[in-house]
Amino acid sequence: AFRMNTSNTNSGGWEVSYMRNNICGTSKSTTSGRIMGAIPAELRNALKSITKYTNNNGSSSASSAVTATTDYIFLLSEYEVFGNITYSNTYEANYQQQYAYYSAGNSKVKYRHNSTGSAAHWWLRSPIAGDSTGFVRVGTGGTVNGNGARGSLGFAPGFDL
Repeated sequence: AFRMNTSNTNSGGWEVSYMRNNICGTSKSTTSGRIMGAIPAELRNALKSITKYTNNNGSSSASSAVTATTDYIFLLSEYEVFGNITYSNTYEANYQQQYAYYSAGNSKVKYRHNSTGSAAHWWLRSPIAGDSTGFVRVGTGGTVNGNGARGSLGFAPGFDL
């Protein structure tokens, strides 16, 4: 299941999350049981590491809570999708920009892999500031919201080639 954590906590944020460490993976060489293992070797070898800034404290709204991780496969942040902050640490915006795809007005709605006519909720890597249990998500209508970390939602990763 695509959960941010196996329990309802955002402690440690994206950096220590189950999603980052056990689903996405943090290296190209550790592939067993991770998305990295499902990617063809040619594509995996072409992936570049990217530095992402996220609230890696969890529920904090302090500027010092926003720190860097280096990832090959990552989830987008609230600011990278929406261009503003509603639920996450506002200081994340100091290190990010909205992806051009979303700033151009393209849809934020994602669809289920097994029912392409049905929209799905999907995870963002940003923890909810002021709440110790949730991360930000995109709803079925393409709007921002929050969700308990142990919920199983859609997986829409990013990467750099």
